[in-house]
Amino acid sequence: MPYKIISDEEVQQIHHASLRVLAETGILIDDLEARELLLDNGARAARGRIQLDEALIERCLSYCPHTVTLRGRESAVTLGDGKLHVHNLGGARDVLDHPTGDLRPATTADVAQSTRLMDALPNVATITPLYTPQDVPGAQMVLAMFAQAVRNTTKPINGPGVRNPAELRLLAEMIRITLGDEPATSIGLSPVSPLNFLGDIARVILETARQGLPLGPLPCPSTGATAPMSLAGSLVQQNAEVLATIVLAQLARPGLPIIYCGRLSVLNMRTGAPIWGNPEVGMMSAATVQIGHFYQLPVNVYGLADSGFALDMQSGYERAINALVPALAGADELSGVGEMAGGVCSCNAQIVIDNDIYGMVQRVRRGFAVNEDSLAVEVIAHAMDTTRDFLREAHTRRYLRSGEIWQGMLGVRETGWEQWKAAGAATVLERAQEEAERILASHVVLPLPDEQEREIEKILASVHNDPGG
Repeated sequence: MPYKIISDEEVQQIHHASLRVLAETGILIDDLEARELLLDNGARAARGRIQLDEALIERCLSYCPHTVTLRGRESAVTLGDGKLHVHNLGGARDVLDHPTGDLRPATTADVAQSTRLMDALPNVATITPLYTPQDVPGAQMVLAMFAQAVRNTTKPINGPGVRNPAELRLLAEMIRITLGDEPATSIGLSPVSPLNFLGDIARVILETARQGLPLGPLPCPSTGATAPMSLAGSLVQQNAEVLATIVLAQLARPGLPIIYCGRLSVLNMRTGAPIWGNPEVGMMSAATVQIGHFYQLPVNVYGLADSGFALDMQSGYERAINALVPALAGADELSGVGEMAGGVCSCNAQIVIDNDIYGMVQRVRRGFAVNEDSLAVEVIAHAMDTTRDFLREAHTRRYLRSGEIWQGMLGVRETGWEQWKAAGAATVLERAQEEAERILASHVVLPLPDEQEREIEKILASVHNDPGG
């Protein structure tokens, strides 16, 4: 039974409050095609905004499929299948360099290396290009991010954020070249909170729908700044922004796969700095899961999130708490692998540590069976009649091999302090760095066919300036 941080009645209250916001306040949107599409389907123009009524919203929600399948070159995941899937942070600007410990600008080589590392990690199901590389022209950045990702993983890919329809069309062409004609790479798009769909935002939503790519609305409101200070009010606004995105996308292409996403954050009201590690991040993510599931949509929310700048104890406890709460609420997909300092930077050691944290989260979420076999009454009797221990019992071997007890890759393996000191007293950070280096030295990803490489390079070479919308 999923954990509920708010009651079913409170979910209904948030839903109805969101409907009021959209019907009475409305959204800012200036694209003529988008406005005409909304107005032709029953929306109203008032006070410089577009208002959406309940009937239109409910109709568009009814078009949404209840699951979304993402496919890579050799594997696929289905969000909404009852399992928890995990992906990484996307778009970090800097790399926490090893061994200097200093930040440096990310490059395309970092995108490639981090992708190949995550391709080998068992708890990372889908991959988003981790870094925004600074060694390519700005107009090529999004396309270069996808190119490096698809070259270095056979897992499903979440597309990098796009800025305008022309860029999205080029990205969609790359997706078709490498992954086939049936689109299965998700596109995340962020309205500007509060309730702002001005400029290219609406045009990118419409183009995503035309391309048939799964869409993940990604509003990023901050409590007290770009959303109400109350957590419930922030959830209402976030939900309204997601619903408005769904309406526009479904009017453009009924049946478009939608991933209900939430990225609510908390601000330090004294400094204005985001505090990603606060427990409210996990709480709001858990509530977002309940709201998205109310609409029978797969839900992607924050998972691993922290406020610190180092791989230390603060990072560990903040990340674990903020991942576990929405996982227990039944999230379909959690983000955050590799996230550091609110998404500003990352490093290979953090990626490997996060793989272990998510292994623990998955184990907690899976629970354990209580049945005649697991209750082990006969096993206890047999042990008492024979050896008075359970080491030689077939029952022990069977449950050990089935994963009853979680076994990570980074925890201390030695049996005592003296043995640990004698073995070098390695910290978890040192173990993680060593494991990352071991994986990168040995893990090989199937290369793209030569023809696909030529087509990708042709697209990259065609982009010299920011593509127009």
